Amino acid sequence: MKKTDYSNISARYDKNKFRHDIKLDCDLKDYINCCKKGKYAVLDLACGTGIYLDNQIKHFKHVNIEWHGLDLSKEMLDKAKAKVDNVLFTNGKAEKLPYDCSYFDFISNNYAFHHFENKSEALDEVGRVIKKDGIFKMHNIAIHDMSKWWIYQLFPSVYYEDLKRFWQKELIFKEL
Repeated sequence: MKKTDYSNISARYDKNKFRHDIKLDCDLKDYINCCKKGKYAVLDLACGTGIYLDNQIKHFKHVNIEWHGLDLSKEMLDKAKAKVDNVLFTNGKAEKLPYDCSYFDFISNNYAFHHFENKSEALDEVGRVIKKDGIFKMHNIAIHDMSKWWIYQLFPSVYYEDLKRFWQKELIFKEL
């Protein structure tokens, strides 16, 4: 199975204009409005260059949030650290999260779940580190519903590679 080496693309990752259209995380906003606390702990799991964190910190600057970002690529984290202040960045794997049990109120994982080597372990770890009333939010694409996508029409082998990396929606729901 092919893997993306983000250490090789970190220098140009942020140059993709489509990566910067990140709006207010309404689910985080709803959680904060629903669960009034003095302080929140938020993790961006597989944070890459910190695009999500950078945008959300601006939206939630008046809320007491301890921001965390974890990524496997040191080079991506270096980009994030240069871009975003007041975030505790950690180089690590989703399958072995270096955090205490029941630590986070909110965990966001944006378009990275398919990169995790052991998805079941990663979900177990999320379950371990999230608080009982916490929220785990995963954004991903459903490639199993996209066989007619133009990329797959031009490069059919990519579709078959992606079938190995992406879990079907039903399996994700079952595991969660």
